[in-house]
Amino acid sequence: MPKLIPDSRPQRVLVASNLIYTMGSGLHLTAGVLYFTQAVRLPAEQVGLGLGIAGLVAPPAVRLALRHQQARQVVADQSAKGRCPARLRRRAAIVSATGTTIQQR
Repeated sequence: MPKLIPDSRPQRVLVASNLIYTMGSGLHLTAGVLYFTQAVRLPAEQVGLGLGIAGLVAPPAVRLALRHQQARQVVADQSAKGRCPARLRRRAAIVSATGTTIQQR
């Protein structure tokens, strides 16, 4: 049988934080289902379908958002350094004017 508690302190801290995170996630999901079925009075089928669709849509949406944010950051960095073509500098200015924070170095 494998040891459940590691020997070194950093490994024990990692195991404890993982346990706390896992328990918190489980409680959050359970509380969400109870809220939607008891307080909002949605049928369990609708709640299950909604959570299932969210689980399918979330990973690609996160990847797309991260890719878009990274591309915008590269344009902003290059624009700040003056190495970016004019059309991309205009796009960076538009993005900046719409309230999106762009860090300049």
